[in-house]
Formats: sequence, C-alpha cells, structure tokens
Amino acid sequence: MRGSVIHSIRSPGSQKFLAKEHSVGIVLAPARKLRASLGSDKITEYDAPVGCIAINPAGVDSSLSWLATRKNLVVAIPPEVLSELALHEFDLADVELEPPAFGTVDLWALNIAQRVSGELTEKARPNELYLDSLVTLFGIHLLRTYTRRKKQSASPKGGLSAHSARRVQEYLMEHLTQKVHIAELASVAGISPNHFIVRFAKTFGVPPHRYLINLRLDFAEKLLVDSGFAITEVAYMAGFSDQSHLAATMKKYRGRTPTELRFAR
Repeated sequence: MRGSVIHSIRSPGSQKFLAKEHSVGIVLAPARKLRASLGSDKITEYDAPVGCIAINPAGVDSSLSWLATRKNLVVAIPPEVLSELALHEFDLADVELEPPAFGTVDLWALNIAQRVSGELTEKARPNELYLDSLVTLFGIHLLRTYTRRKKQSASPKGGLSAHSARRVQEYLMEHLTQKVHIAELASVAGISPNHFIVRFAKTFGVPPHRYLINLRLDFAEKLLVDSGFAITEVAYMAGFSDQSHLAATMKKYRGRTPTELRFAR
C-alpha cells in the first residue's frame, strides 16, 4: 500500500534511470568503483560499502555503472505517499528530498533493508502487512533524515466542499478493491495533491489511506455477517490480498478477526 520493494542481484553492467517514484537503494554487499550521476552529467566514482544509501527523487534522472555483481535492496515510495507521511510527521505535505553524497552509509536504513531482504528471500510467502510497515518506517526515516521542509503554500483552511467530498466518496466506493493514488483523488476533487491530503483529513478525520481501509473493512464485515461467502472470498471481494491480510487488518483496526465476527452472530 505504501510503495514497493525489490531485492536485486545484478551482473556487471550499467543503467540510465528516470524515477517515477522516490527510489532508494541500499547496498547489501560491498561494491567497488561505481560510477554514478544524479540530475546532471557529472560522473562520480566511489566505493560503496555495506549500508551505502543512494536516493533518487521522483522526476530526477540518474545513471550508474558497475564492474562486478552487485547486491542491493530498493525501496520505491510514490510522492503522494511521502506527502501523506509528511502530513503526519510535520503537519505539512510539501517536502523535498535531499540526497546525500555518493558513498554515504546509513546504518538505520541498512537495518530496515536487511529485514525487508530477509522477508523477500524466505521460502514462505512474504507477509504483505509486515513489508508495508517496514516501508512506512523507511519513509518516515527518509523524512526525518533527508528532506527539506518547504514553506507551506497558502491553501484554504477548510476541508473539501460538499460536492467534492461526495465525488471523492463515490470514486472510492467505485474503486474499492483497487490501488488508488492520491493524484487520482485530487483530480476528482479538482485541487492539487498536497492541498487534497490536508483538506481530506479535515473533512473525514483520517488520511485517505486510512479512510480506504475503513471502507474495505466495512464492506468485508457486511459480507461476513450477511452472506455465506468463505472468508477467503470475502477478503478478495473487499480488496485484500488474501485471508491473512484481511484478518491482520481487521484485528488491528476493529479489534477482532473475520472468524470471530462471523461466529459472534
């Protein structure tokens, strides 16, 4: 829900990259004589020890070449998700990532990367909620360590208009089981993404991500009580990846599992 993660092992080579999301690489095995650029034609050669972090903000082009097999963990976080986290962390949504110098080691980021890597490489299916929590922690670490807080641009103090709020609610209900981006909702409301997050929270009392979870849980609970569908089917119909995802989310936010709800009837 918060982003994506990739455990990567790549043979010698090179790449040019334009990030659509904020992309962060953490080195899991030492790499020598990397040649990299970020946002310019200037090439920097450096050695990357374990824990070396490279931040590629969304919309910034970069290049990288390497002479030996490299192993790293990549975390990608959409700009609107980082803005939503910034709203909780700083009470403002407009922040700008400031990448550190090439070769910078971040042991806190390495700790999270190793946990994510371990989860992705286990034989068992990765726990999506666990990974989502780690990505959220990683996003907050980025905010606290590598951002410059912009002066909040002027925006109306109130929430969404009644018309915009109704349109957004209808859109969320129509796309209940899909991944919905803040930019989509802002477009429906007719305002900028950053202003949308603030206005939405003022109107509904929770951020968009939490509101969507509540809608899915409401729908799942209705199905569990009023239908004979198996819990696995209910999970899929309500937009959860599987039964365990539904159970963990319902336990976290509603205090009981689908089984407990069904047998409480």
